[in-house]
Amino acid sequence: MRIFNRIVMILLLAGLFVLGVYAVVYAFDLFGYSLSSLLDPIKAAGSGAQGFMRDVQSGSLAPLAIVVLILVALLGLILLILELKPATPRRVRMDKGTFVTRGVVQEEVSKAAGQSPDVLGHSVKTQAQRKTGARVDLEAKVRRGEDTGAIQRNLRRTVQEYLGSRGIPVSKLNVNTVEADPRQTKTRVQ
Repeated sequence: MRIFNRIVMILLLAGLFVLGVYAVVYAFDLFGYSLSSLLDPIKAAGSGAQGFMRDVQSGSLAPLAIVVLILVALLGLILLILELKPATPRRVRMDKGTFVTRGVVQEEVSKAAGQSPDVLGHSVKTQAQRKTGARVDLEAKVRRGEDTGAIQRNLRRTVQEYLGSRGIPVSKLNVNTVEADPRQTKTRVQ
């Protein structure tokens, strides 16, 4: 939404600049324009708006105009909801007033996953949440034919204990195991 706000502010400020230039040109009678001739385009635009409002009041709008008005109202509602929704935090909340970056959480999870002899390789994704703790998605590569359920449980316990000893809370830990060929992973033999 910050980009949208910037675009709106740029357009608003550009419009104010153009209005300021027009005001200077008409106020000092530059280029043959006088202040009295400024009202003619305003009256013309006002008469078009009056005609549109008259059609709205009488209920004789074209179907296309009704659809456009509904779409504009829905777009405004969607943008309002997106503007009021708080942004996702960038840092992981540890305790009251204590934060840690997502990169630190990723490094610590990688260290914990690297301690397991059954894991050939892994990838970690972390996401900060509004509540205490981080959401961690850990994908571990294991040898074919291994008991993936047992490895998953052991890896989950290992990561939770390791992060608990470091004081890093994890609100949700997803551990997925993927069977991989040991020749195509970082860690080939353990």
